[in-house]
Amino acid sequence: MIRSLWLLATLLAGCSLFNQELPNVPPKVEVSTADTLRVARGGSVSFEVSASDKDDDPLDYSWSALGAGSFSDSVANITTWRAPDLIASHSEFFLITVTITDHQPDTEDILETFLVEVVQQLPVLSVASVDTVISFREPALVLAASATDADGDDLEFIWELLEGSRTSLQIPESEAGQSEVTLISLVPTQLKLLLSVSDGSDTVSQEILASVEATNLPDGGTVTLERRVADGTMVSYEMDVYEYPNQRGVLPTIVDNWFEARALCEAKDMRLCSSHEWIDACQGPEEGFYSSTDDPDNLPEEFGLRFCNTVGSDLIDTENVELNTVGPSGSFPNCTSPDVGVYDLTGNAFEWTEDFDPFQGRVGGFSLSGAIIRDAQCGQVSEMEPLPFADELNISDEAVVDSLLSLTTYSAYRESNYGFRCCR
Repeated sequence: MIRSLWLLATLLAGCSLFNQELPNVPPKVEVSTADTLRVARGGSVSFEVSASDKDDDPLDYSWSALGAGSFSDSVANITTWRAPDLIASHSEFFLITVTITDHQPDTEDILETFLVEVVQQLPVLSVASVDTVISFREPALVLAASATDADGDDLEFIWELLEGSRTSLQIPESEAGQSEVTLISLVPTQLKLLLSVSDGSDTVSQEILASVEATNLPDGGTVTLERRVADGTMVSYEMDVYEYPNQRGVLPTIVDNWFEARALCEAKDMRLCSSHEWIDACQGPEEGFYSSTDDPDNLPEEFGLRFCNTVGSDLIDTENVELNTVGPSGSFPNCTSPDVGVYDLTGNAFEWTEDFDPFQGRVGGFSLSGAIIRDAQCGQVSEMEPLPFADELNISDEAVVDSLLSLTTYSAYRESNYGFRCCR
């Protein structure tokens, strides 16, 4: 009996020693996956890490990204990491770790790592045209652009004028990845713009060139026009393109009186234009208020070489403007009614006219559309006192002219600050 008890005690002691020699087995990773290792700023990466434990010890998971981004559940084996909204450059790598522990003192924790690249995607900018040519007669140049951002960031458009004379920019508020700019050039010019679009982190830019070109003007000559007369028929007539001497780039001739203007036209087998011819050419087929492709009401107070040579143009000294203030003919390429081709009817020199009344005879007149009046309209032509009938005196005779000019009745004919142009 004693011997049996001793044998049992020996066996029990042996079993205890055997169990003490077996170490705790660490957990083993069975699954370790990530749905992607490259993601945009603010994007998400899904992870799954699963481990087994032979000792059936309970396992805990602890996720870390060293404070970058955030986890949907940092203590689960399946989690989603949201990348930071801002990164240091176009690309930045983040170390994602998960520590697996069975809380046994004699086993080491398991550390699984993932290296995730977070990228900043640049906006994509598109411009309708990067090299544009428009006529100076166009009231404005409108440029349009669009941009997209794969990260879904809000976009800011910035328009800058790098080169270009006397040009203003009008930029309405951008909408949904769209932007446009309206450029108004007061003189023909070459433009260079820089358009930038930013998503708050990165900026892409595009240079845009534009040429605002004046219409090629004739050196002189005449144009053939038509006007409707009282009986409804159309009659043709020729009119000088510019004010006498009808040469582009030359100052209009300011004559001493109406008779001198008339004589100079006769010397070239022409005559002074009638008030009706002058008004029709000024208004053009659209019967405009001004002889210009520009609308002065839409222009700034100082309008450069747009419109015509009136107060506000580059050639007028507002403080010293006088009745005979003029600029070289053809300096204002837009100072003609559309489809007419006669220049400087609005602005520049006041112009003498001549009408014939079957009951009154010759009637001199003059346009009131000179440089000193900004808003003088085409219909503003003033008539003077009718002259005696030609069969009563020869108004081509200098002595007769001097006699007429000495009379108060015909004092308006001796105005010495007017120009003129010729017709036939």
